[in-house]
Amino acid sequence: MHVFIIGAPASGKMTIGQELSKLTGATLFFNHQPIDFALEIYQDYTEEMWEFVRGITFSFLGASARNQRSVILTDVIDFSNQYQLMYLKQIQNLLDDYHQEILFVELETSLEERMHRNRTENRLKYKPLKRNFEVSEREILDTDKTNQLNSQKQPSGLHYYLKIDNTNLSAEEVAKQIQEKMKTIEKGQTHV
Repeated sequence: MHVFIIGAPASGKMTIGQELSKLTGATLFFNHQPIDFALEIYQDYTEEMWEFVRGITFSFLGASARNQRSVILTDVIDFSNQYQLMYLKQIQNLLDDYHQEILFVELETSLEERMHRNRTENRLKYKPLKRNFEVSEREILDTDKTNQLNSQKQPSGLHYYLKIDNTNLSAEEVAKQIQEKMKTIEKGQTHV
């Protein structure tokens, strides 16, 4: 089973993914890996750059599915953007082609907690672009104002979905909740 962790900037997606990877053995491919690579080529956040990032993600996921490798993906989704919601469905459709399941996990985290997490050692170690606090904090505040970073209801058409308020939970606690949901799905005890 695959997992796609969705959340606002600095909500803990990568850190939770790291903990879930330890628990499940799944490979973590967090959203800044292809973004940082793409920015070396494109130098700016253009639509072409985002298309390239999505292509890398689809290629990685397809190769992993063909080789029966479970993966954990992370990303920021604007729930008011229909194209980004279609992207989630396209990810699910790709895995459906390989008869594999994916659990979408949405994190809901307070702005205050995200501002705190923006400066954690783990985040800065793996995300060099976030080391400029002025820029990264402005990004958190700007996206909070301009994007709908949490769903009002579960996006339609996704088979398995879990929403967790992780404001006061450790990454380990959230990873264990996700693992329990995965076990339930694998036993065939739930549809959504």
